[in-house]
Amino acid sequence: MEALELVLFLLSIVAASSILDRFLPGLSLPIVQIALGAIIAAFFALPASEGIDTELLLILFIAPLHFNESRHADSGALWANRWAIASLAVGLVVAIVICVGATLHALLPMVPLAAAFALGAAMGSTDAVAVTSLSKDYRFSRHHKTLLEGEAFFNDVTGTVIFKCAIGVAATGALSLTHAGEEFAMDLFGGMIGGAIMGAIAWALLEGIKRIGADSPTLHVTLELLLPFVIYLISKQIHIGAVIAVVSAGLVMSIFPHRHTAASARQKLQSRGVWVTLEFILNGIIFVVLGMQLPRLLHPVAESGLADPLGLILVIFIVTLVLEGVRFVWILVMDMIHSKSEGHAVSDCFKAKSLKGTLAMAFAGPKGGITLSLMLTIPFTLAGGEVFQYRETLISIASGVILLTLLLANFGVSLLTVHKHAAKKRTDQVDAEIRMIERTIASIEADAHFTGNVQFEPVDDDRYADAIEGIDEPATIIVMKRYADQLDDLIGAASKDTAKRVRGIIGHINELYDRVDDIAVEVKSFDEEDEDDADDAGHCASNGSGGSSDPAINTSSSDPSRLTAHFRKIRAIYEGVEDVQSQALARQLEIIKQMRASGELDAEQAKELRDEVYIEQLTL
Repeated sequence: MEALELVLFLLSIVAASSILDRFLPGLSLPIVQIALGAIIAAFFALPASEGIDTELLLILFIAPLHFNESRHADSGALWANRWAIASLAVGLVVAIVICVGATLHALLPMVPLAAAFALGAAMGSTDAVAVTSLSKDYRFSRHHKTLLEGEAFFNDVTGTVIFKCAIGVAATGALSLTHAGEEFAMDLFGGMIGGAIMGAIAWALLEGIKRIGADSPTLHVTLELLLPFVIYLISKQIHIGAVIAVVSAGLVMSIFPHRHTAASARQKLQSRGVWVTLEFILNGIIFVVLGMQLPRLLHPVAESGLADPLGLILVIFIVTLVLEGVRFVWILVMDMIHSKSEGHAVSDCFKAKSLKGTLAMAFAGPKGGITLSLMLTIPFTLAGGEVFQYRETLISIASGVILLTLLLANFGVSLLTVHKHAAKKRTDQVDAEIRMIERTIASIEADAHFTGNVQFEPVDDDRYADAIEGIDEPATIIVMKRYADQLDDLIGAASKDTAKRVRGIIGHINELYDRVDDIAVEVKSFDEEDEDDADDAGHCASNGSGGSSDPAINTSSSDPSRLTAHFRKIRAIYEGVEDVQSQALARQLEIIKQMRASGELDAEQAKELRDEVYIEQLTL
């Protein structure tokens, strides 16, 4: 029962954090969730604040999130940058282990060197959840974005193996390089190969179910949700890298061909909706639980023999500075190599804009759940039975570094790069988008008699006929109004000539839309008049004065046949709007294609506009 209460409590906190995030625009959602977790842990004693099962963290949270991200990763870009990703996943991790470990041992000589290296190894793993959030929200270069994704997928192995070796040396005093090499090979290469095989089997299973006609969207999504857990557990049983296996399986499944049919499109749409919700919940729980661990920073100082909390905080700041410095220098060297291979001058990497991008890339590697889960596996006792007295100190330092790196990722990246939603389009791009919308509106007008098929027809009541005379295609006008609203949003960033022309178009469409709106008002007023007339007649009849005794007079407030005809027309307009909108979106795709071919739209803007149309089509 306690576990159920904890789950419901965590879900409530995640939902509350999303609402609170709307009122704190300067903070990213992970920071808000961590803060809420820390506040809750400071005032309430909860199981999650006392400690977390690291294996449970990996299988319940990391495995499904890695699996879903790898399925949507650009496998071609990852392969093209494989050596750079390997450099970050192996070389950078080793450099961080040496520099951070040596720095910590110099600052706190009482901490064994092997234990200090273990802390450095835990710092080598970036938080894939936070990295994914940053890459989606902020504009990194295509090269840097690919490196961030690849690093988050694969650097866990190197850091984990080195961490286990270093802790083993600290606990027993023995080191086996042969055993370490074998473990690294089984984790990395065994995980990649084993995951690829299991991914191929999973793809064949899903395709086989489709071919025999036993598939359904619900079954498909259920199997997708099960796959990362099954792959992870099998990998643990055969002693290969479980997280790497999950990533490899997802990549393989994304490479294999998939049939594109109406049924598969519905499955994909339903699957994406489920995974988006699941990602939101799992990400939120990870950061809330992470926040619940941070109050540990305040408690173990006295227990570990470090009576000076300020001294520990200074150590945390210095370790974080070294960590980010090593990462910045490593990425800068990689950028220089990449620039040279692309035929550009190496000096370009030292320009202000390039340096800002490199520094943002350095800050975009925060530490999180993997780092904390590794630190919590540090044993309480050494091989001889004595207590490992520096365990809590190392966990405290790790917690502080995690918090600082997340803060740097939140505030540093936002200062150095542009948020995707805040990125302003150039005037020529806005003008091009406006021309695309204008042509779409023109195509809607041209097709007014071929789409929708909704026209106001004469009715028996003369008052209705007078009100609707002159409006031929209200569904067309309603859809045109939607595009006019888009023009209104863009007009502020357009050139003067374009803005002047567009204002005339918007005014004309608004006039047409007002006429449609007037019809609705008049029809409503007619209904009210009929109701008043009927009420008066009923009142007279009930008083027995001046009224007919015919019971038909007060059976209804208006003519049922006329009311039914009215609702039928409203229904027909609604269906006509969907028809016109569908045709307009199809025409919009053709116009984007034509403008891309003529050079009016560049490739990136054309892709963005197409994606927006696809989303509207799916919504429709």
